[in-house]
Amino acid sequence: MISLSYPGYGLKTRSLPLWVRRLIFYYPLTLSGTILFAATIVVLGRLPATGNAYGGILSLMAITLLLVLSIGGRIQVARYSQCRLQWDSSRPLYAGAGVIEQRVWLAGMNPSAFYRLHFRISGNMEVGRNAWMHLSRETSSRGDEPLILTLSFPLAGVVHAKGSLKLKDIFGLTRARFGSDERRELTVQPAPFEEIGLSMLEAVGGLENSQRQKRSDEERYYMREYIPGDRFRDINWKASSRLSQLITRVSPHTQEKTRLISIEFRHFRSMRRESVESIAHLNQLKSLLVSFLRRVKRDHPEYQFLVKTGGGTRRLASDEDIDRFSFDLSGMFFEPEPPVEQTEPGASEVYLFSTPYDEHVHDILMRYYKAKTRIFRTAAPKEGDGEGRTVRLLTFPRTMPLPGPWVLCRDWKLPNPEIGGDYEVTTEEYPIRVRLI
Repeated sequence: MISLSYPGYGLKTRSLPLWVRRLIFYYPLTLSGTILFAATIVVLGRLPATGNAYGGILSLMAITLLLVLSIGGRIQVARYSQCRLQWDSSRPLYAGAGVIEQRVWLAGMNPSAFYRLHFRISGNMEVGRNAWMHLSRETSSRGDEPLILTLSFPLAGVVHAKGSLKLKDIFGLTRARFGSDERRELTVQPAPFEEIGLSMLEAVGGLENSQRQKRSDEERYYMREYIPGDRFRDINWKASSRLSQLITRVSPHTQEKTRLISIEFRHFRSMRRESVESIAHLNQLKSLLVSFLRRVKRDHPEYQFLVKTGGGTRRLASDEDIDRFSFDLSGMFFEPEPPVEQTEPGASEVYLFSTPYDEHVHDILMRYYKAKTRIFRTAAPKEGDGEGRTVRLLTFPRTMPLPGPWVLCRDWKLPNPEIGGDYEVTTEEYPIRVRLI
């Protein structure tokens, strides 16, 4: 329900004194109206010196018009205190999905012929570590039809949005803000990645096989970090007390007919400054990982995934788990790599998803030296790669958020470390060429 109590005015004005925020909220003129009012004051101020009676009459008429429109708008919004606002933001949002609609219904609001209802979405979209895009879109309606806002997002991320209502005259000179601001956190999920190597998909293997085999002497076990859902009776309390973390004892043979695929999403980078290239590569890696999970799950419904990120390890057993993970993955950005665990991972096969900014990929290969390792990695194009996969970050449609200062930072030379050594490694690289426009 919409109330006339004063809401906070945006993210940047919360620290302002209350009287300043009230003044901003109730200020009755738009930018055009403010310019017109200032011009009339200048003309009236110079009237004694110029003696321009015609200009003085026009100035008084303009001030009268602004006054009448302002009072008329404020009287009308006073009638909307019991009206309902419904902002439908339930549709999933995906990067690169073209124009996406947000619908707003205003039940019981029917302004007069000289006014229109306006709904504005504003806020910031987090696309990287200390990297933002600014969102600002506004649409209008006569009140008898839903308000439709069109948005488009070139990158995955999290939008901290605020929706505000106001009544404007048809000349765009006055406004009357009312109601409480609607605040939403909109998650833009990674775009689909359609270029996954089929050879890598066909070679997908796992850690656990389904046939339970009984041995006459004893079963062999390996240890790994405890994951929610593991049985408590499988916890190795002796090893857990020694390592100060819960360690699970897992048999290589289980009763479930599943294959557990071990995955590491390596969104690690020591430098805190984001650039056009770093944001583009991480976004493509997110798309690559989600598309890999969905493709493998579609072809092999019995497979499950053990996905390790900087925030911990998650087990994905169903399509719903993958959907939730894709939702959370949108808010994961580059971060410093945590200390490498000294415990033996116990994986016979592991999939690494990496970028050129991954400085410690060799350390991870050493940790998995007993395992068969497969690497999916975005990379800088080399000679002979052609254009690779071209990512255009800025197309400047009216529906797209505007980038912050990070758009001026470029990494003209990416490290692109070579993966060598005596490791059993299969690498699938995806050259990414970044274009701003």
